[in-house]
Amino acid sequence: MENTHFESQNHSDISCERAELGGGSGLGAANASEAGGLRGARIASVLAQINQSFADQQFSTRVVAENLGLSVRYVQDLLQGSGFSITDRIMALRLEKARGLLTSDRQCRLKISDVAASCGFNELSYFHRSFRRRFGASPAKFRIQSMNG
Repeated sequence: MENTHFESQNHSDISCERAELGGGSGLGAANASEAGGLRGARIASVLAQINQSFADQQFSTRVVAENLGLSVRYVQDLLQGSGFSITDRIMALRLEKARGLLTSDRQCRLKISDVAASCGFNELSYFHRSFRRRFGASPAKFRIQSMNG
């Protein structure tokens, strides 16, 4: 579940990334409609499921497939053409939510473990590794840096 697609991006790129991943601007739905027909509708449904439930710790490709009455392999295949796997999309959205929580929590009321859990991470160490890989700093250091500048 490692995510190497996002390592070289900086903080200003995240809004573009969210748009590419189907979050925020609705671009994902536009790309899905270009696929046309039933496949396009299914892609849009998968993207909607991801955007709605990514922060749930039990959320996975299997959950999406079950909710939509599709096979896991077909769900993976639907998103394959976009260049981002379903796990890449989920990870990017979880990390973006964590970044938002850390930068908006100026009084440091939220524990890092609470941030991780609310963003869908089951393991704190995995959250720390993923966050550091994506943003270049640990969650705690990132929070301090965001408060200072």
